[in-house]
Parts: sequence; C-alpha cells; structure tokens
Amino acid sequence: MNAIDLNINDLYQGKATMIKDNKYFSTQQYIEPFIDRVDKLCQGNFIIKAQPANQISLTPQGDVNMEDIVFNRVWVQGVLPGEYAYENHQQSINMLYALDTRKPLVKIFKNTLNMACLNMCVFNPEHINIQELKPSEAINYSFVDVVMKLVDDTKVRLEALAKLSLDPEDLKEKLGFWIDKCIKVKYSNTFGTIKLPETLPIDVYKQTVLDTKSPYFCKNGLIDGFTLYNAFTDIITNDRGKDIVNKYEKIYMVSNLLFEN
Repeated sequence: MNAIDLNINDLYQGKATMIKDNKYFSTQQYIEPFIDRVDKLCQGNFIIKAQPANQISLTPQGDVNMEDIVFNRVWVQGVLPGEYAYENHQQSINMLYALDTRKPLVKIFKNTLNMACLNMCVFNPEHINIQELKPSEAINYSFVDVVMKLVDDTKVRLEALAKLSLDPEDLKEKLGFWIDKCIKVKYSNTFGTIKLPETLPIDVYKQTVLDTKSPYFCKNGLIDGFTLYNAFTDIITNDRGKDIVNKYEKIYMVSNLLFEN
C-alpha cells in the first residue's frame, strides 16, 4: 500500500505493533516528541504522509478503520516560516521512520521545499541523521537542534542552477551520461544501498524536450538549470507515495548528477 496524506490527529491513531517478536510503540509515542520540539519553529505547518501496514481493517461502510490501524512508515515535514525562504522556497525539518525495512530506521533531516510544487531540494549530505529504531526504545531527537545550526548552501546552489542554460541538443548529449551514472552510482550507508532508477533521465528528457504540455518543457528552445533540476526532483518527490523513505538521498544524488561534468 502506498503512503497517504494525513493530519496529526489521524496520524496519532496509529497503534503499537509487533514485527517478528519485536514490539514497537504507537505512532504518537514516536512522533509527538518531534512535534513538540519543532512546533514553535513551524508554527503548526506540517505535511504528513504515512504508509499503513499491508493488511488493514475496514468499517462496515468499507472505509479504512482509523481506530484500528498501524502505520509502518511515517514522514512528518515541518515547514519553516517565510524568513527561511529563497524565492518561494522554504526550509523544512523532517522526521521519518520505517518499521518494515530490513533494519527499522529513523531519519531526521533538514531540506528545502519549492513551495510552488513541494519539490525537495537537497545539497547537504550532513543535514541528515540516520539511526536504528530499536524495539521498545525511545528515539534520540537531539539532531533536531544540531541540524538547525548547520551551514546551508542551498541558496548558492539554486542561484548557480538558475544561471545555467541548455538547449535540446545539450540535453541529448547529457542523456547518456546521466543514464550511465544512474546505473553505476550508489548511495550506501549502514542501512542499505540506494540508486536512482535508470529510467529517471529518460523521463526527464521526455518532459523537457518532447512533451510540449509539461511545465518543464524547453520553451523557446532553452531550459535553465533550475527548471531542469525540478524536472528531476518532481519525479522523485511526487511518486504518489511509492517511496517515502529514500527521497532525501535520491534528490541529493540528483544534485550531484547535475553539478558533475
């Protein structure tokens, strides 16, 4: 089952669960300490996605029974207010956990959102902390305070992208390079290996060169680097809830892809 959009009250309905004899707390017990730490910063502006367990119960009317539900994967984005913004971009402080991965994990990270489409921008690998989610143990939330103090060069990177200008021939030349990198480059950590799909550059090429109705189409025969970047990040960000666990790493890989010659 793909992830669904929720409000905080519905999210807190998630029950405690047991997976392979390991007991895990309720959703509220994991998320509420994070909400308490960032609520003043975010002024109550949260974007929430959660993936229910594969088997769920239904009400007599056939709706999802929110009073008897378990969320295996949860992602809470706290959107920071306007003073953090860069040209309709705002930063967000995030907490994500997954119970059903090979090794249950928690990610706390900060990134930037394009508020026009909610595409993520990620340029700083040090802005994420990954820890094991151990059964019946509390999460360490201290990275929330740490990451808010780290230097962020997103503004500089976005300005550099905006200055780039490419035409369809440039994109055609880069297409093979991008596909090759998607095949060969991996992002590895102690929790596994992440790759960009080999089809990603092809889908971007279609949107920028072939699809005249695409918002990322090369109008007037040119496309700037910022628009190209968003063509990539849009596909990853808005995947209809298929993968909420690895978006940060995938978009960081896209950033490297476009800044690499």
